[in-house]
Amino acid sequence: MTITDTKTGLMWMKDDSYLHSGRWANWFESIQLVKEMNKKGFANQFDWQIPSIEQLTTLYESNKTNSKVLGSGMNIHIDPIFSQKGSGSLWSIEENGYHNAFGVVFNTGKRFNSSKKSRFRKSFRAFRYSH
Repeated sequence: MTITDTKTGLMWMKDDSYLHSGRWANWFESIQLVKEMNKKGFANQFDWQIPSIEQLTTLYESNKTNSKVLGSGMNIHIDPIFSQKGSGSLWSIEENGYHNAFGVVFNTGKRFNSSKKSRFRKSFRAFRYSH
């Protein structure tokens, strides 16, 4: 259900939101889904958040391959301890103006900038600070 990174002290969802819910999510839906996770107490915790770009990039490991991006041949470079066959593009909490937000593409580790309404092969992976 969760994985704790002992280097950063961050606890992550083992599944991204696509694997958790079976659907892609835009930025607005990601925010709402995290609120629902907190209301229900996902993994008996109530303080889940959408990560920053900096926090997301701690998951990128160029020397590790988790799986291929669903529907394409691109590799997802995160630790295979995370669930496989998820999204290769994860939203961050960081906005770029009114209409766009940033995220990270895990085949390159680079930041993307996209419309907040876009669901195209995007999801999120919530985190919390492990205390």
